[in-house]
Amino acid sequence: MTRRTVLITGAAKRLGAHIARRLAADGHRPVIHYNGSCEEAVALAAELDAPMVQGNLAELDGIDALFARARVAAGGPIDGLVNSASAFVFDRPPETDAALMARLYAINAAAPALLASALARQDDVQDGAVVDILDQKLANPNPDFFAYSCAKFALAGANTMLAQALGPRIAVNAVAPGLTLQSGDQSDAEFAEAAIKNLLGCAIGAAAVAEAVSFLLTAKGLRGQTLYVDCGQRFCRRDGDVMFEGRA
Repeated sequence: MTRRTVLITGAAKRLGAHIARRLAADGHRPVIHYNGSCEEAVALAAELDAPMVQGNLAELDGIDALFARARVAAGGPIDGLVNSASAFVFDRPPETDAALMARLYAINAAAPALLASALARQDDVQDGAVVDILDQKLANPNPDFFAYSCAKFALAGANTMLAQALGPRIAVNAVAPGLTLQSGDQSDAEFAEAAIKNLLGCAIGAAAVAEAVSFLLTAKGLRGQTLYVDCGQRFCRRDGDVMFEGRA
């Protein structure tokens, strides 16, 4: 099995941390990216004996420098990338905000594409893999979290084009989770109710998402594929986001 050095954006906490732990358990070497979550990043890096790198993904002119720092921290080439970092802020038309749309596009779409390109430009990597984290909302859209969703649609398109442009040397694929972790101001009870609003009637769990990411990092013959890890949530149509299930 191929063992990769994998830069994981947003790896300090939540889904990114689950992915980092799974990849380390599978024999890969994670590189922990963080922005504001320094304490969590230090703790996870110590737990996994992994290098770490700080960077603000909203500052697009600093992405190449961020990748270069990651290479230095890793002590060599990076042949894996998981674009897990994501900004998730509620909005819904017609109450849209230009600054929010620009910021979420930068973090959720442009930065992942730029990082994938930076990985591909390394002349000492002959076989690499990129996995983008998308969202089941792409197959089951509703207007809630509008700016976030627009950015994820853009990333899905970029994923396809990057798979075309960077192959065959760099594999580019994606995972689209359903509701996996408690979000926003959800109570425990609200999350428990919302988490089973899917075709299978059971919670998805971050471990299943991390397993899919690990699979795609070394899978052969897959390019431009999206694995929906959502227990069929995308087949359950609704007018608003599933996280609001159970609210009056």
